[in-house]
Amino acid sequence: MSLSPGTYKIHDTDSDRVLAHYGEGKITTWPNCEDEYAKWYIKRYSGSSMYVIRSIQENKYFPSSMSKTNMVWVEENDAAVFNLDHQFRDFYLVKLIGTKVHLEHPNTAPSDSRVYTPVNLAAKDAFKGCFWRFEKISDDAGSALAPRAGASTSAPPEPQPSLLPSQGSGRLYPDDAHLYTDMLFNIPRMPFNRDQRIAVLDWARRLGATKVPTIESLDKCERQLEAALGGSNTNREE
Repeated sequence: MSLSPGTYKIHDTDSDRVLAHYGEGKITTWPNCEDEYAKWYIKRYSGSSMYVIRSIQENKYFPSSMSKTNMVWVEENDAAVFNLDHQFRDFYLVKLIGTKVHLEHPNTAPSDSRVYTPVNLAAKDAFKGCFWRFEKISDDAGSALAPRAGASTSAPPEPQPSLLPSQGSGRLYPDDAHLYTDMLFNIPRMPFNRDQRIAVLDWARRLGATKVPTIESLDKCERQLEAALGGSNTNREE
């Protein structure tokens, strides 16, 4: 499902903070609000699956690279071109076209001295911290984009995205059930403990859900995922 152009708020799915601009054009996450600095035009090149993201307050765009440790907005000519890969409901991955570089939200709370947290562009094979929820406000996408080389009006149909890599590329999840169960248990700031996980799985079976993983199969899946990620995910609880 491709995203229709318009005005959006873009939520960090982990905390429900929203993308906003701060100071001299820094792109950050901010507590959920209705202010203009937390709203964005999602603009698509005609006839393609290529998107750019523009502030509704300023004629400034998401960049394609970091400025040291910050994302700082740029002019239209230098704007990043993204694929917005639909996952489920209104959740998307924001990926620089032709790369593995994704827009990533932080997994740490802001310090006491600041309200905002910076976001990042990072090359990733696993998508922890990369899911964004797009909340549409209106169909207004601002002014038309200038023609751009490579943004063809005769682009091929957009392939359906998948979070399940083929076996040849190193599959991280055995099936969709393990993927979405892992997301349920580990995306929150306070991951489910083992007793809570067992209770939720049992509750799902009692309600008649099919393809509910066993706790043992989920443990195995998580061990394999930890190995693939080099043990970098410190939020998981054994």
